[in-house]
Amino acid sequence: MDGTFAYDKFYEMNAESDHGSLVAMSKSINQHRWYRVLSTYTTKLNENWDVDGGIDFRYYKGIHTNKLSDLYGGDYFIDSSSRGNVKTANNKAAAAGDLFVNQKLGIGDVVYRDYDCYVVSEGVFGQVEYSNDLITAFASGSISNNSYWRYDRFYYDKEHAKSEVKNYLGFTVKGGLNYNLNENHNVFGNIGYISRAPFFSMGVFASSATSHTTNPNSVNEKIFSVELGYGYKSRFFSANLNLYRTLWKDKTLARSFDEEDQDGGVLDRISITMTGVNALHQSIEFDFVAKPLHWLDFRGMFSLGDWKWNSNATGYFYDSTGQPVSKIDKLKGEAWSIVYASGIHAEDHASMQLDLKGARVGGSAQTTAALGVDINFTKNIRFGALYNFFGRNYSDWSLSASDLVYNGSKAYESPWVIPAASTVDINGSYSFNIGGVKATLFW
Repeated sequence: MDGTFAYDKFYEMNAESDHGSLVAMSKSINQHRWYRVLSTYTTKLNENWDVDGGIDFRYYKGIHTNKLSDLYGGDYFIDSSSRGNVKTANNKAAAAGDLFVNQKLGIGDVVYRDYDCYVVSEGVFGQVEYSNDLITAFASGSISNNSYWRYDRFYYDKEHAKSEVKNYLGFTVKGGLNYNLNENHNVFGNIGYISRAPFFSMGVFASSATSHTTNPNSVNEKIFSVELGYGYKSRFFSANLNLYRTLWKDKTLARSFDEEDQDGGVLDRISITMTGVNALHQSIEFDFVAKPLHWLDFRGMFSLGDWKWNSNATGYFYDSTGQPVSKIDKLKGEAWSIVYASGIHAEDHASMQLDLKGARVGGSAQTTAALGVDINFTKNIRFGALYNFFGRNYSDWSLSASDLVYNGSKAYESPWVIPAASTVDINGSYSFNIGGVKATLFW
């Protein structure tokens, strides 16, 4: 599979069909509207104390629909896979049975989804800071209410179009302190806790494109972080050494894979949505700048991280249209098909436990280093070079059809390590005057 399509085969297939277009194209229409009111207040109480705060109101509306754009030679299209999941209790039009499910649709008609999502938040924030020659300290916090709801014109009639409004209260608390031991040495520390409202999709709503059903396991994501460090600075050399430990709790993750049919083709794109995923990120970091000569600078850094998933998770299966999957029917001698659950998170909704605890977090190098030099040949000409190293970069874990165990479990070990890599960046600049205006060329 090279990702290309033989569109002439689509036309041949649709021409031979007695049931309209078997393959059609729809265009996904997504419109976004953001509004925000932000007001801040800052005051200096005296030479040591500063206070600021404010309000932050946000409103978001997303309009999402799919409309048929090409029938590939066919006369009509029947969207039975989506319309078959419209329940009479939610939309009276579904009471027509096969007349509704097998309605003949043409260019411009809506398929699969037609809904609006709303996210509204109201928040306040503030910070107080104290500083003198020895100490700089701050404490800050914020609190916000986040409201989510959806309005659906496809799976629900006007009477049931608006979902319930789900509210989540989030907050942040942070504090930090820097103490200057003398003119060369300082120590510092930071601590913070964040309780962040879940995301609209795969967080608040179990299948946000097709259903008002909310995720019963949806809770705020929590982040607790501590950092301690030491700093040194002088005319010729400065450096920082710090350690951090960040615990992420109740993250929401999603993965998808191609479920194959009996002939090895793609039956559908299946996704699994997981909640209650935890991760632990901790690291030691060092950076420095050395100035042995007024025209020569050396700089570098080193970071050694230890990032692991810290819990196991349970996820639920959905097809490509967001419908809950119960199982794949693999009857011998017959075409394989998806069996749908009676409802989202119903007893027959297939789930799977993923044993992630101890597996490495992928997507970012956990060992990084850099070493660079800047040379000022003259007041106007500068040259620089920077070497970067990236190691212990783990691939993110993924699912394949062979991993699929409906109502079972799958254990994951640390994934493949991407080979270490390095880059060299070379840069420079030349400054000059043009008509009394200073200009700089960068390369």
